[in-house]
Amino acid sequence: MTSNYYNESVQQGMHFQNTNPKNWNGYDVVKYQKHIKDLVVRFNAKTILDYGCGKGLQYTDPLPYGDKKIWTTFDKWLEVTVYKYDPCVDTFSTPPPDNMKFDGVICSQVLQTIPDQDLTWVSEKLLSHTDKFCFVSLNFQKAAKKKKFIYDAESFKHPRTREFFKGHFNTWPKEKLFWWWKDRMHYDDWIDDQLTGKWTDLPSEWNGKYSYVEKIYEN
Repeated sequence: MTSNYYNESVQQGMHFQNTNPKNWNGYDVVKYQKHIKDLVVRFNAKTILDYGCGKGLQYTDPLPYGDKKIWTTFDKWLEVTVYKYDPCVDTFSTPPPDNMKFDGVICSQVLQTIPDQDLTWVSEKLLSHTDKFCFVSLNFQKAAKKKKFIYDAESFKHPRTREFFKGHFNTWPKEKLFWWWKDRMHYDDWIDDQLTGKWTDLPSEWNGKYSYVEKIYEN
């Protein structure tokens, strides 16, 4: 069941989409292209639900994919059929039917926009559409970018740590759910490590502009 604030948050997101043509365009999947491709190949996926696809430009504008930098659209590179859903974009605001299953579900940099009280039902919704795998990625960039927070802070009270998000997915079958935190670097055995329990949420080393999410809440 949605919270009292959820529909308002969707309207706020829709306003942001309509007034910021360069934001939330869908290009962020490029950051996770290797991970998603790994899952598509591993599970022989043919159908994908992109839950929170943004403006969907990743499916219309050619971008460089793979080690050979092949310029194509994301669905063509993955060789899958994609159902695009985003409640904040008119074109994609129709959710998939309740009984529709997809080989894979992508939820890329979406959960941080979901109010605290709505994360549980969103988790259940994602599971209801997942047949083989669901890929959840989160970008824990520091607040240094100074972007204006467009939502009601009262509905986002809990520190958005790894454990906070994972707590809303603790009933999932572990073989269907795959997390990726932006402060992790891609490596070949990551799927096996998540399936066997060798995976650790905190990376042993990393570099770049991203910080451990927990550091955001230290002060």
